[in-house]
Amino acid sequence: MTTDNKTGWEAFYRANQTRAASPLLRRALGAECLPKGNGHAIDLGCGGGIETALLLTSGWKVLAIDKAPNAIARVETLKAELPSADLTVMVSRFEELKGLPSSALIHAGLSLPFCEPTHFPMLWDMILSALEPGGLFVGHLFGNRHDWAKHSTMSFHSKTEVEGLCSGLGVELFRESEGEGGLVTHHWHRFDLILRKPMV
Repeated sequence: MTTDNKTGWEAFYRANQTRAASPLLRRALGAECLPKGNGHAIDLGCGGGIETALLLTSGWKVLAIDKAPNAIARVETLKAELPSADLTVMVSRFEELKGLPSSALIHAGLSLPFCEPTHFPMLWDMILSALEPGGLFVGHLFGNRHDWAKHSTMSFHSKTEVEGLCSGLGVELFRESEGEGGLVTHHWHRFDLILRKPMV
């Protein structure tokens, strides 16, 4: 992988800086899914801030979290571009998070697989605890047939395991896909999820 170091991540941000915001997140924000709750969102692994910007321009208060200081520096430029936006940023590895604020939407693009597997259950529990009733988790997990599954510091899941993670949640979207491609050509195996926390 080219994204294991600061230089690799910066190259990734530059290569993706003109891409459109996540179709998965745009779907979650649409009338079909629309999260319920307090108007606060978290962008976990916010990267260059493309999805953070979409959330802010859609009227959300946003906490953007990333382990890379250069990613957070990019996101902080949104404060000048959107002076009325309610944006908070945090530099943190997932493994170091102690908790997350109550939120109606938690977005994790392609970031959760980069959580160490021993910490993933705690991170997932933290996400579910932070979600408001009626709120949405929107994000991706890597499947166990992904080329990168040999990396022991990353998290990969079988379909059965992902189904287990969805237990007790309303499933707005559960999509499994597999193929070849990416910035560095590889075999990918991915789950796209939009999950709603039940109303109390």
